Amino acid sequence: MKLSILIVSWNTKALTLKCVESIFAHAPDASYEVVIVDNASEDGSAAALRERFGQSPNLQIIESPDNLGFARGNNLAFAHSTGELVFLLNPDTEIREDALRKLMEYMEAHPQVGIVGPRLLNADGSLQPSVRRFPRLWSSLLVFSGLHRLFRPYRYLMDDFDYAKEREVEQVMGAALLTRRSIIENLGFLDEKFWLWYEEVDFCKRVQSAGYQIRYYPGASVVHLGAQSFSQLQVYARKRTVAKSLKYYFRKNGSFWDVLMIELAMPVVLFAAWLVDLSQKMSSFRSHPHV
Repeated sequence: MKLSILIVSWNTKALTLKCVESIFAHAPDASYEVVIVDNASEDGSAAALRERFGQSPNLQIIESPDNLGFARGNNLAFAHSTGELVFLLNPDTEIREDALRKLMEYMEAHPQVGIVGPRLLNADGSLQPSVRRFPRLWSSLLVFSGLHRLFRPYRYLMDDFDYAKEREVEQVMGAALLTRRSIIENLGFLDEKFWLWYEEVDFCKRVQSAGYQIRYYPGASVVHLGAQSFSQLQVYARKRTVAKSLKYYFRKNGSFWDVLMIELAMPVVLFAAWLVDLSQKMSSFRSHPHV
């Protein structure tokens, strides 16, 4: 098997069906498989996938009785895969033209590359920023708190990055990330202490520390709608999830003082998120008092 495409889905039936359709429509010439872990979806995702694609020898569906999160879900998918190349792909994506073939050819031509990410596009075809530098404390706190809208961390977000050019970067978005089985076998895959968020950042950091390059490659394009599963959670739940992952990331890759500052910021940000949820509930009640 040349390529394993790993997808973890949670209540994204229509999007996951479109994603798989796009893979089959633009399948590579080489041998490939699609391994989907359904994270205890309640929208009939697994049944719909079997109904539409159940006869395909390229598709494997694994139903988890529990929501494992992104890291554990991808690790489970990887354990059931055999491909020489491993492609993390979000269910809210669609493959464009020869993207899979081009990414595979790129990896074969560049043995020093451990991870490559394609150009990501929004639904309307516009560019979606997909590369960043590794997190530093202050830039992370700005993004976590939402203050990056006022005090933008330009360096961390790489606002000056030229997405028309192929180049080495520190991290690419985990929505579409191609790596090698040999690297995973040597370094491990996603750290399961990350339930969601920062797991691919941590993986990129480990791959780079092992001496491999991480590259952005605009020759292949993938449409990414973005946060379709995560947005199902309320604001407080989203912030709490990010907070846990952020704190764990800096425990692994930062200092005592980094973790302390995050601990101090967490209650303030979470309280603000709780207020947002409360405000939305009250607004909904006023609009639909008899519901």
